[in-house]
Amino acid sequence: MREQLEAAFGATTDRAERALLAHARSHLAELARVVDALTHPDAPLNGASLLGDAEWDLVHDRVAWSAEMYRIFARAPQDGPLTLDQLPSALHPEDRRAVSGLLTAALVDGKPIDAEFRLQLGDGTVRAVHCVGAPQVADDGGVHAVWLALRDLGRAAA
Repeated sequence: MREQLEAAFGATTDRAERALLAHARSHLAELARVVDALTHPDAPLNGASLLGDAEWDLVHDRVAWSAEMYRIFARAPQDGPLTLDQLPSALHPEDRRAVSGLLTAALVDGKPIDAEFRLQLGDGTVRAVHCVGAPQVADDGGVHAVWLALRDLGRAAA
């Protein structure tokens, strides 16, 4: 795919096309780092971001986290995943209201989530993450679960 992009846009002088090409290259490089991290989970990350996923089943009151989610939140698996009620406590105080609004919109209105925010870990470290998610709507129109994927942006946040 990278070769196709270079062949199609590599010699362009159009500013918008150059910007699009740079954006695509960046995403391809990140994808390669994530695939390498997933393929070799015990290897050092070498700048690759962690990608974790979670599902909160509202009907059965269950939470499932991937191993990567525990690493993103710097949480021991034996401590279990955070519930939706506990999740705000892991957010940077300045981001809690906005993220709570996103979660409420997902749970009440069935809206998808796509946002960057900061986690504040137990040791005080602040970690920037990108989150995408989607509510799972039942036949009756009500939300019965919320799925989220978090990507550690690999940088400390202010």
